[in-house]
Amino acid sequence: MYDYNYMMKKLVEKGIIQSSDLATAGKLNPKQADKFIDYVIDVTALKDSARIVKFRNEQAYIDKIGVGSRVAVPKAEATDPGVRRGITTSKVTLQPVEVMVPFEISDIFMDINLEGADAADHIIKMMATQFANDMEELNINGNTVGPARIEAEILEGGSTTQVIKDSYIGLYNGWLKLADGGNVVDADYDSINSGILSNAIKAMPDKFKRTRKDMRFLLPTDVEQDYREKVSTRATAVGDVALQSMMNLTPFGIQLVGAPLMDAQPRMAENITLTGTTASALAYRPASGSVIVTDQTLGSTPVTPYIEGTDYTIDYVAGTIVRIGTGAIPTPGPVKVTYLALGSQMLLTHKDNLIIAIGRDVRLERDRDIFKGLNQFALTAKVFCQFEELTAVVKVKNIGQ
Repeated sequence: MYDYNYMMKKLVEKGIIQSSDLATAGKLNPKQADKFIDYVIDVTALKDSARIVKFRNEQAYIDKIGVGSRVAVPKAEATDPGVRRGITTSKVTLQPVEVMVPFEISDIFMDINLEGADAADHIIKMMATQFANDMEELNINGNTVGPARIEAEILEGGSTTQVIKDSYIGLYNGWLKLADGGNVVDADYDSINSGILSNAIKAMPDKFKRTRKDMRFLLPTDVEQDYREKVSTRATAVGDVALQSMMNLTPFGIQLVGAPLMDAQPRMAENITLTGTTASALAYRPASGSVIVTDQTLGSTPVTPYIEGTDYTIDYVAGTIVRIGTGAIPTPGPVKVTYLALGSQMLLTHKDNLIIAIGRDVRLERDRDIFKGLNQFALTAKVFCQFEELTAVVKVKNIGQ
């Protein structure tokens, strides 16, 4: 029997979807753009844990106003205190980048689909949902170094042995990378527990801890599940909630939010220069077998990576890499090292401190391939992410599995 849902899923995965029409070409009007943005944001896991900034210009700015650490002074009767307090102002600059969702729709879909004219709405929602996932992945994991990936992991039909640069993740630094400049706590590979959460709170500057109900722990869903499982063993009402519901847990009064696109073993990429046979330290301990080493010039052309055991060795306990003198890596050898970090990472911050920026100038452009019988579409938007206040962020690294 014809399985429509299976066929639809496969057609979307292949990037060639079949339908008669979607929309007219060109820039969406303001109402359409806002509706599209609202839908995209609504399907993201972090919609209630971040601030959404919509903009139209090439750059967007967020004004910041501060008053320093203390403004009050002693007051004596009929005496001028002799000092005046002021404010400090600054701006957060958002520099958006363009991303595109290209897809094709063939003429014969209306003959085989069961949704009829509703298929167009279905396809738009599927594309918007995937766009939302891709945007969230970039906002969380973005790294301008640009990790190396097996080509087949990014491009259908690509090589299963050669690698290319993940240029999409390399568009800008996401929250995990940006948080390296904030307050960092090392869990030292201890599994998630109340002590780790408490240490994260202690690392937050006091002036940002006043409204815990608006703060969030953001962590991989697997790590959130580990904590939920621990809490569920308690013979208490909270234990029952952890076991029998999907309500966010609130350790120390702060919501614990699992982010599906925050990997339990985050992908790292860093540029290192290997000299002689001297060991170079990686930022994190890599998971066994996950290391890919290439030249820093890696781009969109597939290449064969350097070979572990022939060109370099990894000390997975110490988290170091060493060039093998008889191997193919020159000395000095500027290389890109991509790997999965052995430990998980977590963020603690105010929900309004996480900024998701998306431009209102959304375009849906259309062309026609008469020989293939395809309508070609390109959905283009501008996106970016940032923290408003980096000192109000705590990053916990090296959380054990």
